Amino acid sequence: MSIRKRLAMGLCGLISFTIFATGLLATLAPVTFRVDHDWLSPLLILLGTGVYVGGIGLAFRWFHRLSRSQHRWLTGMLWGLLLVIQLYVAFNWVSAPRADLYFVHQQALALLNGSHHWAPYFYTYPNNVGFTILLSGLLKVGHGLLGGQTGVWLNLFQFAWLDLGLLVAWWALHRRNPARGHLFLTLVIGTVPFYAYALNTYSDTYVLPIGLVIVVLMRGLLRAKTWRQIAPRTVGLGLLLTFAYLLKANFIVLIIAVLLILWLLPNPTPHPLITRSGITLVILALLLGGVLATQAGERAAGYQARLNQSLPAMSWIAMSWNPENHGEYNRADVAPIIKLPTVAAKQQRAQANLHHYLQEMGPIGVVHHLYRKARLFLATGTFDSFQISPAFDRAPTWYRQHRNTTDWLLANWCQINYLALLIVTCGWGIQQIRRRKLSAAYLLAGTFIIGLICFHVIFWETEERYALPILPLLIAGTAAGYRQPVNLLQWSQRSRWLPLGMAIAFTAMLGLGAWQNYDLITRPKDHPISVISQNEGRYYQNHKVKLARGQSLTQPFTAKLPFDHLLINNGEAFTGRLTIRDSRGTHVWETQGKQLALDQRLPLFPAGHYRLTITATRRKPQALVTAPANYALLPQPLTTHPHQYLRFFIDQHSYGPMLTLSKLWLIVGAIWLGGLVIIDRFYWYRRRI
Repeated sequence: MSIRKRLAMGLCGLISFTIFATGLLATLAPVTFRVDHDWLSPLLILLGTGVYVGGIGLAFRWFHRLSRSQHRWLTGMLWGLLLVIQLYVAFNWVSAPRADLYFVHQQALALLNGSHHWAPYFYTYPNNVGFTILLSGLLKVGHGLLGGQTGVWLNLFQFAWLDLGLLVAWWALHRRNPARGHLFLTLVIGTVPFYAYALNTYSDTYVLPIGLVIVVLMRGLLRAKTWRQIAPRTVGLGLLLTFAYLLKANFIVLIIAVLLILWLLPNPTPHPLITRSGITLVILALLLGGVLATQAGERAAGYQARLNQSLPAMSWIAMSWNPENHGEYNRADVAPIIKLPTVAAKQQRAQANLHHYLQEMGPIGVVHHLYRKARLFLATGTFDSFQISPAFDRAPTWYRQHRNTTDWLLANWCQINYLALLIVTCGWGIQQIRRRKLSAAYLLAGTFIIGLICFHVIFWETEERYALPILPLLIAGTAAGYRQPVNLLQWSQRSRWLPLGMAIAFTAMLGLGAWQNYDLITRPKDHPISVISQNEGRYYQNHKVKLARGQSLTQPFTAKLPFDHLLINNGEAFTGRLTIRDSRGTHVWETQGKQLALDQRLPLFPAGHYRLTITATRRKPQALVTAPANYALLPQPLTTHPHQYLRFFIDQHSYGPMLTLSKLWLIVGAIWLGGLVIIDRFYWYRRRI
């Protein structure tokens, strides 16, 4: 065996081990400090995953038995179903831009209106400048096509962009085997994060499908023999890698992965060294050209970097090693560094923070912190889908009313789906090692996954959403690498009673799993229903309006659901009076006394139009947090400040268990019936495989 072959085999083994370790994290340690933290027990998740993998197997076998015309019909039906679901989601959910998206959206609209003045945010976080310019162009097209429906336009465009990557991967799988193309589409239809991120106008969405396209292009490039075949693939590869890197700097690891696989795997051209060198030079030249062109475009848009204001890379590294967190973004670390006047002072403070954190943790603490970062990055199959959109400008009323339960059910489905993808993809890697026949696509995708893990777990800040590019690669890997468990099924022929024994064991384990989850129907918890969430005004800018004695601030709002709780900013103490009037101007509620907290329980008010008035009575001015905006954060701004919105939250109080007994048994019963059907079908199929 050649050295290249040995290295490739070793890399395949490392990739398979990484995916296996990720599966262990996803089974035993999904993140519990986010919104979707009430997980089903690991046993129930595993049983659900087993049923799901078995369902994939039955579907895959059925796909293989179709005729050519049936393949065409099924392809059309699957693509049609996917598009119908996407259109329904795109028109009925419009996410409200918040946090980084708030600044990006504002600046994009300012550029669209001819302003070249950039907000201070972009001098601290220059990584979002390129995407802001791109978004400005998209909004310009959207205004021409749909007028004021820019939210729907962005949803449609983002779904179309995602579908372009899915189409490329599906085409590559379908050419190899139509059944694998059907399996790919079936998995995509049930992948919730794709729908969530298509509603999220940020760079995460725009780099999401690129990994799939790169893998397909690279697979074709490694098989190309003539420059007529090599040249277009190389240029396309270089342009996509450059685009991804300019939007998301962590995609530097994909560039490294491409070059590594290019030089590691065999090349069928007559002069492999010249070919590899030429491809490498073209990719690097396009990358350099893209960086220079982007800088020129930024200058043309009025942006000029200010090094003394930007956050140095060391600050992100140091922040990720704060032992009080899991490696995520932390304002307590960032805020003091932002206030320092020079880049040297910022760098020095960040280095001091990193040194302090490493010294405080020690060797054992460092290992434990790496585990915590890996857990945050890899263990949760939602990929932050239910936190990236804290508020919606448009959403169905049924979803607003039942969002907590709906998101919980979808989160657990995401975890089952994620674990199934990991299991099948890991199995594909093990099969390649056993057969000593390696897939270039598996090696490239796996190297990219390992690169992302090293980048975020060891060096950089860590969030669940940064692992999102792994998801489409796992789906493609599952569709490309699924194999029927032939050996297991042939062994099962020795015993007629094996299916009955499996059914009894499965039922017993499911009963234990149901018992482990019984606290979901017995342990009450507070999970308020969000009616209005205008949470801008504190992140980065900390914008405030001061009220002198006798001055008032009035915020009109529209409640789509009944509500009984009001929170202004963080519920600080305030000297004054709060008043709520209905659409007819009638007083429906007012505080008693001068000293109050901006956190008030209310009588249950019906849905409708209201006006919240805050009147100050203290001699000294009092500050209230507001958010300035050149687009509507709410249907109506403050009456006295036409381009500002109060930071406040209105909820409907809800206290009780996460699930009712009937819902829990519905979940358990569905898994049970699915498991029995799969056991039964595999029993009857075992003689025909």
